[in-house]
Amino acid sequence: MSSICIFGDSTAWGAWDTEKGGWVNRLWLYTGEKSQGDCEIYNLSISGGTTETILKRFESEATVRKADALVFQSGGNDAYLQGKGGSNKIPLEQFKKNLEEIVKKAKVITPNIIFIGFKNVDETRTTPVSWKDIYYINSEIKKYGEVMKAVCKENEVLYLDIFGLLENEDLEDGLHPSTEGHKKIFEKVKGFLEENNWI
Repeated sequence: MSSICIFGDSTAWGAWDTEKGGWVNRLWLYTGEKSQGDCEIYNLSISGGTTETILKRFESEATVRKADALVFQSGGNDAYLQGKGGSNKIPLEQFKKNLEEIVKKAKVITPNIIFIGFKNVDETRTTPVSWKDIYYINSEIKKYGEVMKAVCKENEVLYLDIFGLLENEDLEDGLHPSTEGHKKIFEKVKGFLEENNWI
């Protein structure tokens, strides 16, 4: 692949990795060394991103960069609860529709598509998070991940599950990976891309 565009939320954006800027940037550094610049990695993630924010912008951003491959990491912000006992940010059925629409539009750009599920969280620090009255709960995240996995299977799209990969000590604030957490995600993603001959 000569151009891989990655769309996600603050985890993919690289929050809290003060050493190398997140798992995506680590991937960019790795491919730069390995391929001598023949593979461009574009991190197009934004903090707070959801499947809806991805839908609004990924086509134009991927097209202008002539993407050979697309990676989507989303679901955590879709699944969070708005207040204790509140509703999900994006209802599960709408989340499923968003994923199906992303897949449909992505396939027009390239057949090379991967979805990465959302990681687990430390609920002692995410119910609620310290900065807002929102709740990240593992059972909700897992439920959304299962829907993502099913949509990928139905549409013959690659899916990488990273739920359970991180320990609580790998989470800087209970939600975002620490430097060590980003290292673990990078290694998992790198291995998956190599297995599928993307890098």
